[in-house]
Amino acid sequence: MIEVEIKVKISDPNLMRKKFKENNGIYKLSLEHEDTYFNMPEGSRDFKQTDEALRLRKSVEFLKDNISKPQKINYYITYKGKKIDKTTKTREEIEIKISAIEDMKNLLKFLGFRDIFTVVKKRELYDFMFEGTRIEALIDYIPILKQHFVEVELITESIDNVEKSKEILFQFLAKFEIKKEESIRRSYLELISDKLNGI
Repeated sequence: MIEVEIKVKISDPNLMRKKFKENNGIYKLSLEHEDTYFNMPEGSRDFKQTDEALRLRKSVEFLKDNISKPQKINYYITYKGKKIDKTTKTREEIEIKISAIEDMKNLLKFLGFRDIFTVVKKRELYDFMFEGTRIEALIDYIPILKQHFVEVELITESIDNVEKSKEILFQFLAKFEIKKEESIRRSYLELISDKLNGI
């Protein structure tokens, strides 16, 4: 499975919510993601150098009008391959739903995997139909960065469909006056690392 993903920084989330509504975006739910990233055991390949990622995610679903009452909590382990193009965050992804995140975390540590960092993301998920294609869009807030972003993505089974998927997503973003040049390839973990190293 290949995840074709485009991320851009935004300055006014309320304006983006308004634009989403004006363009028939349907608010689905809000999420809080707690993502813990791991690196390979010492002496093995370094994910920072190979542009890969291994992540454990706690995903809490709720409605924005009732943030004190979670609707559902899910757990996932996800592997992300290196980015495969120069303008987006497109990469191979394998995601598996799990039931016991602490057991999985302990298993990884017993095998020598190293806990690198935990990223918290607050997200709002919207659903669009754009020229016959269903697109999911997220308005993200990353507390440690104190910044908002928009992420859009499509899933494809074949690398042959990547360029077409990118074109659809960039056309979709153009409706919100977002340009190709605004695409950010760096992951949230990389952006946070840049910030912390710059302190």
